[in-house]
Amino acid sequence: MSGMKFECFYYPVVNPEGKVVKTIRNVKLFNYGDEVPTKTLYYNYGKNFAIYQGSKIIAVEDGILKKELSKDELKFPLKLVFDKGTQLTIFGKDELSSVRLLLSGENEVEKELGALFFLSRVYNRKIKTIQYDVMAELTNCYRDVNYVNETIEERTKDLIKDLRIVEKNFRDLVIKYPDIKEKYLSYMNFGDKEDMFDLSINKYCVEGSEQYEYYKVESVVLKAKPIYPKFKLDHFMSSMNYQ
Repeated sequence: MSGMKFECFYYPVVNPEGKVVKTIRNVKLFNYGDEVPTKTLYYNYGKNFAIYQGSKIIAVEDGILKKELSKDELKFPLKLVFDKGTQLTIFGKDELSSVRLLLSGENEVEKELGALFFLSRVYNRKIKTIQYDVMAELTNCYRDVNYVNETIEERTKDLIKDLRIVEKNFRDLVIKYPDIKEKYLSYMNFGDKEDMFDLSINKYCVEGSEQYEYYKVESVVLKAKPIYPKFKLDHFMSSMNYQ
């Protein structure tokens, strides 16, 4: 299969060690002329920027992967994205040789909050889906409420463990950075009618993968009932215990 894999088009997961990490597993390959995921719940690259990967610099214009650029074609200041989402604004060719030496880029804390917000949605959704499935499978056959509850608990225990990790990290981040919500919303620049479904990276995943299959299921339900990020973020933050 032809195409290019880009580390900057990632999604966060909780790994077996309980750490939030970035992965590009199941994200599809892209070719010139393809639309790419320039904005999710956890990063906002804008519609126009350049991807610096390996020795190549590739332009994204109006959300479309356009072409490889030579250093002579670059126009400054340049919005640059490299590695797994590091963002920088550079002002001249001489800065290109040193950007990979930087430990962090712009808006890293905001992206961390967005990743945890995204993961809270993922794990809550998976837990609810299992609950509904178990109820549908068992309630017609079993009248034992304890059995149903035990089945749900067994199937969701690992997901709940990971959700607790996400919620703790989220609380810790908000306590450490009291103004993080406002900075995150400023960085993301959500429109009043911007739908969370349209911000999902799942539609850019390989057909047949868990992520893409979920996208297909959600497309039927959520397209008829938009969900707005600001509302869901407020709801999630108000549910946290910050003591």
